[in-house]
Amino acid sequence: MNDIPPTLYTFSVSHYSEKIRWTLDHAGIAYREQRLVPFFHIPRILALTRRATSVPVLEAGAEVVQDSTRILEWLERQHAPFTLLPADPALRAEVMELEARFDRIGVHVIRQLFAETMRDKAATLALWSQDANPLQRRALSLAYPLVRRGFSRLLQLSPGTMRKAVARIDEAADFIAERTQGGRPYLAGDRLSAADITACALLSPLVCPEEHPVFGAPAYRRTVRMRAVRWDDHPGFEWVRGVYREHRGVRRA
Repeated sequence: MNDIPPTLYTFSVSHYSEKIRWTLDHAGIAYREQRLVPFFHIPRILALTRRATSVPVLEAGAEVVQDSTRILEWLERQHAPFTLLPADPALRAEVMELEARFDRIGVHVIRQLFAETMRDKAATLALWSQDANPLQRRALSLAYPLVRRGFSRLLQLSPGTMRKAVARIDEAADFIAERTQGGRPYLAGDRLSAADITACALLSPLVCPEEHPVFGAPAYRRTVRMRAVRWDDHPGFEWVRGVYREHRGVRRA
């Protein structure tokens, strides 16, 4: 194994990035995080992947792995035993099925978050410029009308997609509540797995767990309050908060 820790390229506000940060932290795998700024990240990520601009991306020596699921599978191969993906074939298949299920909720969470938030320029720029330098902040502010339109098209925001987003988040919260009723602590098996981390990380922009350095901040909570009040007391969201409290105590600055 290469002694140089891999580099994880992320956004501070990316729930997919949080999924892999949490995975690496829980597994005790050393890494260096390079937090990028949305839109300004494109040249760096294209230079690494030569195919797409999404994060997270893990760079380990000559290997570059893009996509959170592919990173999980790479970590399983490189860092055995990797307990977040169980060794038992049947249980592993169940965990991967749940991981895929909650990965699909990601776009709906972002739609729910930004559909209204983007009307507030200051609030949106505060999210996008978490790690920006003054010049980048200025550029984002000047280009905001164009960026807003482009991002809205990317998310395909419409009354129909927003209704679908709410329905999918309802389904996810209900599924978690049913799966964990009776005090069951985990979605699959008897220990934390990639299924739990994925569910919690992908819902974190709406759950606002205190342990998340961005989504748990008071200013952020005030921003998204009306977008998530529907689920405030939902048992599924309460379960996410509980898993964060139990397993995500360390927040990387």
